[in-house]
Amino acid sequence: MPGVFALIAARRRLGTSLVLFVVVAGTVAVSLPSAAVSSGAPRINPAPSLPGVAGLQNSDRNTGVDPVSVPASGSTSTGQWVIWSGRTGRSTSTVMTMPVAGGRALLGDWNGDGVATPGRYEAGQWFVTNASVDSPQWEAKTSFGGDPADIPVVANLDKDKKADIGVFRAGTWIWQRANGKPARNDQFGAAGDIPIVGDWDGDGRDDIGVVRGGAWILRLTRIDAKPAWVGKDVQVSMVREARAAVLQFPYGLPTDTPVVGDWDRDGRSDPGVVRNGRDWLLSDGLGKLKGTTRELHILIGDAIALVGNQATAVDHCPTATVAGERYGYAAAEGVRTALTPQGSTSIPGNADILATVQDGLRYAMTDALTSRLRERTSRPYYDPLSSNPSREESVRRSANSTLAAAIMLTTTSWKKVNGITRAQLLDFARWNIRSLACQHGATSPGGWGNDWQSALWAVTTGQAGWLLWDDLSPQERGLVAAMVVSEAEYASARGPRYFRNRLGQELTPGDSQSDEVSWDLTAPALALAMMPNHRSAPKWRNALIAMSIAAFARPDDLHRPQTINGIRIDIRLPGTNANEDGTVTNHGIVNPDYTQNVEHLWWAASMLRAGRHKVPQAVFLNADIVYRALSKVVFQAPPYAPPGGTVYQPQGQIYYPMGVSWGVRRPATFVGVDAFANVYAAADVNAGSFLAAHAADTRAMQRRFSDGHIYADGPSEDSYKLGKEEYALQQMALAWWAGAIKKGTPMRVDDRYYPGISLGLGAALP
Repeated sequence: MPGVFALIAARRRLGTSLVLFVVVAGTVAVSLPSAAVSSGAPRINPAPSLPGVAGLQNSDRNTGVDPVSVPASGSTSTGQWVIWSGRTGRSTSTVMTMPVAGGRALLGDWNGDGVATPGRYEAGQWFVTNASVDSPQWEAKTSFGGDPADIPVVANLDKDKKADIGVFRAGTWIWQRANGKPARNDQFGAAGDIPIVGDWDGDGRDDIGVVRGGAWILRLTRIDAKPAWVGKDVQVSMVREARAAVLQFPYGLPTDTPVVGDWDRDGRSDPGVVRNGRDWLLSDGLGKLKGTTRELHILIGDAIALVGNQATAVDHCPTATVAGERYGYAAAEGVRTALTPQGSTSIPGNADILATVQDGLRYAMTDALTSRLRERTSRPYYDPLSSNPSREESVRRSANSTLAAAIMLTTTSWKKVNGITRAQLLDFARWNIRSLACQHGATSPGGWGNDWQSALWAVTTGQAGWLLWDDLSPQERGLVAAMVVSEAEYASARGPRYFRNRLGQELTPGDSQSDEVSWDLTAPALALAMMPNHRSAPKWRNALIAMSIAAFARPDDLHRPQTINGIRIDIRLPGTNANEDGTVTNHGIVNPDYTQNVEHLWWAASMLRAGRHKVPQAVFLNADIVYRALSKVVFQAPPYAPPGGTVYQPQGQIYYPMGVSWGVRRPATFVGVDAFANVYAAADVNAGSFLAAHAADTRAMQRRFSDGHIYADGPSEDSYKLGKEEYALQQMALAWWAGAIKKGTPMRVDDRYYPGISLGLGAALP
């Protein structure tokens, strides 16, 4: 059978230790148990000099103010838009990769949410996106203009906050308003001028102007006298019959590119220029033209200088909308802090787990700060969605190492381990938490979330933030709360899904829905633990109960009278996800890697305990039985692969009865479920002994290397390419946390019936 392996144990002496040979598809891998390396194994080297992670002011709430302008660039030929934000010297940047196209790059607040997003103009066709992060698609906006001499312009002609568009045609300005109202044409300037727009007087409407050979010529309307805020370097000519004024002044060189923005956030636009494609000279306004701030932002290739705007405070999430940030602040006010009991090495396997997590964090931090994210460590927000090719790798990888850091910071006495101080570890965790939560769609338009597996990533990041709640700034708390609520709402709306209907017909052939339903249920569980008095808390509780019943429902549940949280599930249950013996089918095989997802039920229970919340009875349905599919169920060979037996083998090895999905040397994957089983499962499954064996095997694998990583290169041990080291680290850290929860928090089971719980009736119909 392709992909099937057999275990062949041969006793061969290496000192006093047993060497275990694992035969996988014709190759031989050698596993050394921890005893074999206990004395001569290389020590984990101290952490190298880690670059400082950009800090963040612990400022108070500051939303709803006028947007601040920020330098930006765009190129339609490469599809790259870069928006810089933050104070000089601690700027962050967001990269958006749009589909490559033609025309001229633009930026504008097309929908009035306060954030400028990419647009482009090509031969009379206008295209936009309302997303502020990631790689959205172009949306056709309108057909307008099209003369070969037209230069596109974007302005706010009224106070609806939505960008109006126009073209400058040799001194004629032709407009189209966003609200559909008619707009008059303007005559100002001449052929060869560079058109500019700005709200020079701060009245909420943009006025027009041109730059001619380094001379700026602006027209202000609805004005009867010389403005008092204009400095002596500006020549003012009043046109009283038109209630207008013309302002003229030199700024920059004829070869500079003019840019306009409210650089100091005083509500009025200020001149600026970009010189040599890199130096941004930004004035203090028309009252202090000689006051100039210089910033360095390099325009790459054929990118042109643009101006964006940040809707919230300059040290806040750069892509957030005001509405998104306000939403987060409101949710954060209702958060109940987590219990964070200390872990203990007295639990079998926990000494190996602690050492593995400590050394794994050293590897994860070093890899992130000196390699993977090296160029971003000076940014307060590092734009995670542009850091890796896929969203899964961009988000999940950092989230996993961050949760491990948060668990160590709150359940151990971490002071300085492997050369990493407590302050460094906390800075690393906060940097990841705010960056990941900032780019969630709850705060940033177009951000990640409310999609496949996003509940799992959000819970991983969100739990890290919750554990470190007292160390977070107000805006960091708001970002975390908004993300957690958003994912809980989305997961609750999705509800249960099923692998088979009541007739046994496969609705999703070859792939149980147990993994997706079980990771989804962690989102309402975390939200409920954090915000028990939130208006959506009853909905989250009901969704958690429904998905817990569905996640590992077995065929026997359809026929055996059983009441869970007041629900007769034999009557109400429309389908199943687990097999009768507790195994889970995925990738077309009985798959231990997916059976271990029963961990999500116990993870949810533990989060509720940490939040001093009762645990619904449904969370434990079939969990013990599913764990027995790993530890007790015997697979006969044939029909299963030789040599047969249980999934859990001696020395911490794993037997795959029908083939493998991600590699056969993944003991860390099972340490997490073992640790939770050691808390919740029946004593006869011997979860503690399996926990110790898998922890020891993981530690032995890690100690083969001097930098703290676990897996050998290549796919033979683990073929998961999107962060296998960080995933192993997260599982080990969750195992440590499970032990702390077991010893340090009480558990109260809730068996009450709640009306309105839907198990997805009708979802099982073919």
